[in-house]
Amino acid sequence: MEKVKKERSGKVYIPLILIIMLLLGGVIYWYIDYSKYINSDDAHVAANNVAVSSKILGRISQVFAIEGDSVKKGQLIVLIDSTDMVALKNQAISAKMQAEAAVVQAEAKFQYDLKNNKVQDITISRLQEDFDRANSQFKSDVITREQYDHAKKALETAKAQLEADLSQAKVSSALIKTSHAAVESAQAQINLIETQINNTRLYAPCDGIVGKRWLLPGDVAQPGQSIFTIINDRNLWISVFLEETKLENLHIGQPCIFSLDTYPGVTFTGKIIELGSNTAAEFSLIPANNASGNFTKVTQRVELKLSIDGVKDGKKLTAFRILSGMSAVVKIIR
Repeated sequence: MEKVKKERSGKVYIPLILIIMLLLGGVIYWYIDYSKYINSDDAHVAANNVAVSSKILGRISQVFAIEGDSVKKGQLIVLIDSTDMVALKNQAISAKMQAEAAVVQAEAKFQYDLKNNKVQDITISRLQEDFDRANSQFKSDVITREQYDHAKKALETAKAQLEADLSQAKVSSALIKTSHAAVESAQAQINLIETQINNTRLYAPCDGIVGKRWLLPGDVAQPGQSIFTIINDRNLWISVFLEETKLENLHIGQPCIFSLDTYPGVTFTGKIIELGSNTAAEFSLIPANNASGNFTKVTQRVELKLSIDGVKDGKKLTAFRILSGMSAVVKIIR
C-alpha cells in the first residue's frame, strides 16, 4: 500500500514541478527580454505619400496609370482637356496682333505729326518774314492797317497751330507707349494661358507606386483635388508610437530589430533615425482639453522612426516585398 501511495504522490509532484519550471522559465525569459529590449507592437511600415493634383479646373481626358503601377519622376500620368484653353490662347494671339497693328498705326501717326510740325515751322518762318515786311511797310505808310493786321493774325494763327500740333505729337507719343503696353499685356495673357495649358499635363513628382487613383477619365478635377496618390517606395521606414515612459535613454542611431506580420519568423534589423518632437495627441483631430476639470491622466505616445537596414539571417532585403502600412512588432535594443 505504501508503495502505491508513493507512486501516486510522485505522479502528482512531477506535473507540478514541470509547471513551476515552465513558469520560472517564462519569468526568466520575460525578464531577459524586458531588460534587453524595449518592445512595442504599435508599429507599421510608413512612407512618403505624394498627392498628384490639378492646379486648374478641367475635365480629365486621359490617365496613363492605374493602381499598383510603378511610375518614374517626370512621367506623364494625367491629361486634362485643354480645348477651351487653346481657344483662349488663339483669342489672346488675335488681341496681340491687333495691339501690334495699333503700335504701327500710332508710330505712323507720330511721324506724321513730326513732319507736320516741320511744315508748320516753315509756314511760321514764311509768315514771320511777311509780318516783318508788312510791319516795315506799315510804318512807311505803304500798306493799310488792315493789311498789317492780316499779316499779324496770320502769324499768330500759325504759331497757335504749331502749339496744337506739338500737343498732338505728345498725344501720339503717349499713344505709342499705350499700344506697346497693350502688346505686353496681350503677351502676358498668352503666357498665362500657355502656363495653364502646361498645367493640363500632370507628371509624376517622384519615383514610386500608384497607391490610389481617386478620379477617372470624364471626371471634373477641382484645383487642389487629388487625382493620384503616389507612394514613394524607395524610402520606407518603421513608424513606432512608443509610450513616453520608455523614452528616457533612447537616442538616434540606437539599434533595433523588428518583424512584420506578413513574414513571420523573419527578423529585420534597423536603427532609430528620428525621435518625435511631440506626442501623437498634440495633432490629433480632437486634442485633449483639460479645462473642464475632469482630468484623467493618460500615458502619451511619441512617434519614432526606424530605418529598414537588412535581414538578420543573412537573407537579402530585396527578397521581401515590404509595403507601406504593414504591421510590425519592434524591439529596440537597450
